[in-house]
Amino acid sequence: MELCSRRPTRVPLLTKLHHQLRLQWAREHRDWTMDEWKRFVWSDESRFLIHHVDARVRVRRLPGEQLVPSYAAGHTQAGGGSIMLWGTFSWAALGPVVVVEQTMKAANYLNITADQLHLYIAFVFPTGNGIFQQDNAPCHKARIVLEWF
Repeated sequence: MELCSRRPTRVPLLTKLHHQLRLQWAREHRDWTMDEWKRFVWSDESRFLIHHVDARVRVRRLPGEQLVPSYAAGHTQAGGGSIMLWGTFSWAALGPVVVVEQTMKAANYLNITADQLHLYIAFVFPTGNGIFQQDNAPCHKARIVLEWF
């Protein structure tokens, strides 16, 4: 057996209730047809780092090669910045991608979805049969957001 030192895999922290609810949802939807799944619209936001990776990077090199460019990781002061993007998609079409200027809080999320999502769903599902599926990020389930939906 070859055991190696490894970093643990990062997974969402789920409670027993989360597991039960996910399993229940999966069982309720396991017989859905492809046409039923095609009605869904998803959105998500992601942060992209400009000049660095926020994980440990490793290289394999010989002693004395630490300054060889292919073995060195350049850095900038204050990390070099990042950009956050919000986007939406469905089976039918890719939706808009929006640059998120601020931290994603409920009011900001509501502004983006109100400005972008309604037009996209109206375009992709003109009969109004689309279903918007979002994750349970705190800004997605804030009271002002849920009341708007």
